[in-house]
Order: sequence, then C-alpha cells, then structure tokens
Amino acid sequence: MSRTLAEHRSRLLTREDLTSGACQEWVTEAYEDYRAVISDPDFPCYFGTTAEAQGHIRYTWVDGDLGVLPPTLTDFIELSRANPRRRHLLVAFFADDGARDFAAHERRFWETLRWLRTQDPEPWPAHIPSDPDDPAWEFCFAADPMFVFPCIPAYQRRHSRRMGDHFLMCFQPRRVFFGTNRDDPGGERIRQRIYDRVRLWDDVPPHPQLAELAYGDTEMREWKQYVLPDENVPLTGRCPLHPEGGTS
Repeated sequence: MSRTLAEHRSRLLTREDLTSGACQEWVTEAYEDYRAVISDPDFPCYFGTTAEAQGHIRYTWVDGDLGVLPPTLTDFIELSRANPRRRHLLVAFFADDGARDFAAHERRFWETLRWLRTQDPEPWPAHIPSDPDDPAWEFCFAADPMFVFPCIPAYQRRHSRRMGDHFLMCFQPRRVFFGTNRDDPGGERIRQRIYDRVRLWDDVPPHPQLAELAYGDTEMREWKQYVLPDENVPLTGRCPLHPEGGTS
C-alpha cells in the first residue's frame, strides 16, 4: 500500500550519505557519475565545481514515488535561507524508468514540475507573476523562487547538461546567483566567462536563450532555459506548465 504524502519524510542527503554504503547501489553510481563530471576542473560552471568540493551541494533520490520530493525540497529551501551566501544546489537522482529518447526525459521533467506545483505548501509569492509567459516569472516552491533544470542522458552535444547515465533534476534558489546578474559589478563578465567554457565543453554553442538573454530582459522566458534542446533551435509554443501547454 502506497504512503500518503503526509507520511513521507525528507530525504536531504550530503555526499557522505551517498558514499557511506547506506544508499541503493544505483544511487551511489549516479552520484559518482555526477561527481566525476562536476569535479572536472574544465567543467563550465566553476561555481558548481567549488560547491561540490566544499560540500555545499545536497542530494536526494527518487525511485518511482515522487512523494519524497516536497518535504526534501522544503528542507533544502530552509537550509538555503539560513545560509544565503552559500551556493547551495539540490540534485535529485531519478531511477531508470526505461526512457531512452530525449522527448521522454523532457516529459518526465515537466510532469514532475507540474506535480510539485500541486504539492506546494505555500501560496505563490505575490511579487512573482504566476504566468510563465511573463518575463519576470520563475518557478517557485515554498514561496522561494528558483531555477530548475534537468540533466538528461540522451544529450549528444550539450554535454554540460548530461551528468552520466541517469536523469537528474537540479534546483537552484535564486539567491545563489548573487554576483552573476547583469546589474551586479562584474556580473556580465562572469556570465561570459562561463559561456566561454561552455563553448569548449559542449559540441554546440550556448543556446541563445541563455547566452543572449538574462534575468530581467523583457524578451526572456525563464521556462525556455530549463530544458535546452540538443541543437540551437528556437523554442516555441506555450510553457508545458500550462494545463494545455506544450512545446513545438
């Protein structure tokens, strides 16, 4: 008999938890694959490399039952709020569901994000538009705005979004981007340095949705930055978070 959502407990883990032998073998393997990529000194996002080295990344795993995600994400947000100057990241490893093509992984991401919206313990923040087609919109949970993206094993060219052979979802609170926004001193220089590293790491240039637009730009739609295609093709259609949404 499956548990109700209220019976689920948080599973917010450190890297030590994942390597202690207490986790299922596939979880440890997924983490080791992830660590091998993000710890590479040439990995484009050196902030992520540093966060892993300093033990600031938190982890969880999902094996068919999404119910562990809401309490874990809530605990992670509390941790981030208590340490606003640490670049915390939550990485969720998902068990293999048999999907092999990119479209199936993309559907899994949006279905999970839609489900999380239905389980949000807090009202949507008043200062964030609720319409994903608004340039100021961003995903929120527990009243905390955040950037969410998947790492998909089906990527062939965009290697910076592939972290091994497992599907992952990464949650970054908006506060961790301090110092990197266009209106921050040196922020644009930092962004361009990262994109220069992406050009060396990936077999496709940075997608225009990321490289040419920034938070606050009127033409930006943050949801289009979540699941980047393997080729630099335009992203059209409505955000999949709309009940009738979809991409084309």
